[in-house]
Amino acid sequence: MTQAKIVKETEADLEQLISDYGPSKYNDIVRAMQWARHLRRQEEFRAIPMAELIDRSLFDVVSGTIKVPEIEEAVKKDQEIEEKLSTKRSDEPRKPRKEASEKPAKE
Repeated sequence: MTQAKIVKETEADLEQLISDYGPSKYNDIVRAMQWARHLRRQEEFRAIPMAELIDRSLFDVVSGTIKVPEIEEAVKKDQEIEEKLSTKRSDEPRKPRKEASEKPAKE
């Protein structure tokens, strides 16, 4: 099968799954977005466009390939990483340096 044919079948399957989906549809869409952000952090997914990651994540969540506890655990780890990174970088503006005593102008 060609890549284009696989993508079209996946899109059709995804549309069918979403239309037949139950009342937790909106919560699972949020979960899919969280999963897509998590995947984006991984090296093998960085070259894939975000739109494709969202489609893939939505399909994984709706089809049950990925479970809610896995997503919650991944999001928790991502938040811990973000907290560590935010403590390393300083958001405070630099303090201006004290001006050295003025030197006489050269003549």
